[in-house]
Amino acid sequence: MNPEERRLILDCGFDRAVEIVLDACLEEGFTITTAGAGNLQRCASPGRSFRYALLDATLPESSLHAGTMTTPTNSGCRVSLFEIAGSWTLVTVEIPYVCHPATASAVPRVADQVAQVMRRLVDAGVLNAA
Repeated sequence: MNPEERRLILDCGFDRAVEIVLDACLEEGFTITTAGAGNLQRCASPGRSFRYALLDATLPESSLHAGTMTTPTNSGCRVSLFEIAGSWTLVTVEIPYVCHPATASAVPRVADQVAQVMRRLVDAGVLNAA
C-alpha cells in the first residue's frame, strides 16, 4: 500500500458504510464536502448496480493555509467509498501531499487524524485490510 493511501473493506452495506465513514471523519474534526457520487452500472451485472461516493475531508486549521494549497484535497484527504457486494464496501483514504515534505509540514495533523479515522473504521467492523 502506498503511504498516501489506505484501504479497508467494511463488512456492511453501502448506506451504512457512508454513515460510519462520515461519523468517523466528523468525530476526528474533519469538515466533509461531497466531491461526487454515482452508480457504476456499466461494471455491474444485469439488474445490479454498484454505487460510489467521493468525499473531501479537511481539518479547519487547513483552511488557514488556503493561500498555499490549490484544492481541499491538497490540504486534507479524499475518501472514496465503493459498493463491491451486497454487504461489503471498499473505503479508500488518499492523502495526496504525504510524499511532499513542504506541504506535509504545513498541516501535520491531517495524517494523524486520518490514522484515527481508520482506527474508528476498524473498530466499526472491517472485514479486511485491502
